[in-house]
Amino acid sequence: MTHFEKITTHQEIIEIEKNTINNGTSVATLILRASEKISDHIERTINKDSKILFILGKGKNGQDGYGVFNNLINKNYNCSILFVFTKSDYSEWEINTELSGKKSYYFEDSEDYKNVINTCDIIVDGIFGTGLNRPIDGKIQKLIYYLNKLNKHVISIDIPSGLSESNLKISEKNTIIASKTLSLTAIKQSCLNINTNKYANQIINLNIGITEFPDTYLGKYLINREYATKFIHEKNKYGSKRDSGNTTIIGGSIKFPGAILMSANACMETGIGLISLCIPNNIYTIIAGQIPEVSLDILENPAKNITIRNISEIIKKKRLDSILIGPGMETNKSTINAMEYFIHNIHINNLNGLVIDADGINCLSNIDNWWKSKLPKNTVITPHIREMSRLTKLNIADIESNPFEIISHYSKKWKTTIVLKGPLSYISDGNNTYVLNHPNPAMSKGGTGDVLAGLINGFLAQQSNSLCSSILGVSLLSLAGEWSKLKHGILGSSATKLIQGIKEINKNA
Repeated sequence: MTHFEKITTHQEIIEIEKNTINNGTSVATLILRASEKISDHIERTINKDSKILFILGKGKNGQDGYGVFNNLINKNYNCSILFVFTKSDYSEWEINTELSGKKSYYFEDSEDYKNVINTCDIIVDGIFGTGLNRPIDGKIQKLIYYLNKLNKHVISIDIPSGLSESNLKISEKNTIIASKTLSLTAIKQSCLNINTNKYANQIINLNIGITEFPDTYLGKYLINREYATKFIHEKNKYGSKRDSGNTTIIGGSIKFPGAILMSANACMETGIGLISLCIPNNIYTIIAGQIPEVSLDILENPAKNITIRNISEIIKKKRLDSILIGPGMETNKSTINAMEYFIHNIHINNLNGLVIDADGINCLSNIDNWWKSKLPKNTVITPHIREMSRLTKLNIADIESNPFEIISHYSKKWKTTIVLKGPLSYISDGNNTYVLNHPNPAMSKGGTGDVLAGLINGFLAQQSNSLCSSILGVSLLSLAGEWSKLKHGILGSSATKLIQGIKEINKNA
């Protein structure tokens, strides 16, 4: 997990920087390091012929930006500055007039600032950082709104200006929409919820030499998808099919027969050894033969849904490595009773993990104090935002605004790993929290969650823990989504095509 970038709240990074300064690293040194790292990134990624406009406030972000300006001017980049405040606000900056005198403008004094902005190719935003503690209004709000309407390529330093925890009404009128955000030391949590990520967009963290984080720091990390694929276990070339994991998937109904098939197909792509499907008798003819490698657990009784009898037969099995319950199961009296029976009686020898997905989650929301049952140590629940709302009785807006805190809290309370699915996916085991921020509209299709549940379940069956299985599952799914978008387009992508994408990704894993 050490290859994942840390995430902090604004208050956490203030404390971390304060401790660094108290331990002997000066503010000037930190600004110098930040300027060098940002300059290096711009030199690697921006054409030297581009006209770069630095728009700078009077705080540390502005000073970082001014250092970058000096570095690039010395390397013959075409740079200019728009200072957002008055000259007196920058009196302590030691401005080099030989370098910036003819290339600097003051927003408060200039009537021609729009022309300065219009004629540039790249904007470096250093107006406000994490220290912003008041609403943005007046002339600066008009400046930000004007910048956003131009749709220029914008590089924000640390966070997009305005994306502060104190800005409760974030909008394109008071918050910079960055093309890229170059965070410093750690990625800021305010950039990583569904309402704010569209302002930060691509986030790259730059190490400026602050490595000591306090003991009170709660581990939060940005997932690197490519690195996560290294969690895939190597196969034992002398192993048997049982050594590759034995799993059962419980679900399916006349209304949703495809869900359990998609989960099973995805599970197959994890290298699983044995899969059985526990389904209602009345969908046998739909399911049988669709996946030749799976076996079917059915009862003679032609029930329309999963029942307690189905569950009782599964928990009699002497050896299962993992169970997935929920895909296509429906939520009704029969399945709620079956789910309640399941969570109170799930004591199978050698069971490494359990995944509860889809209607399994909806059934849980109808069972009082379900989390007090003795669930397996590696239990994963995979709600989308509405399912999480049903489980917690919280409104959707609150969950969207505070996903880190909410899933961490409920993961501890429920003693489970939570995967909150969506354009951004959040994973927590109660101790550490992870986020994947690669929103992809090609994946906003029915069945995507069934595919994810199948992946996580397959890795659990092969003895991965709940956290690694979940990180690996969301990473593979996201990479497959990128493949599908390129091959089939946003409109032509589907959940079943994601499974083909997983095959392609696994070829190179």
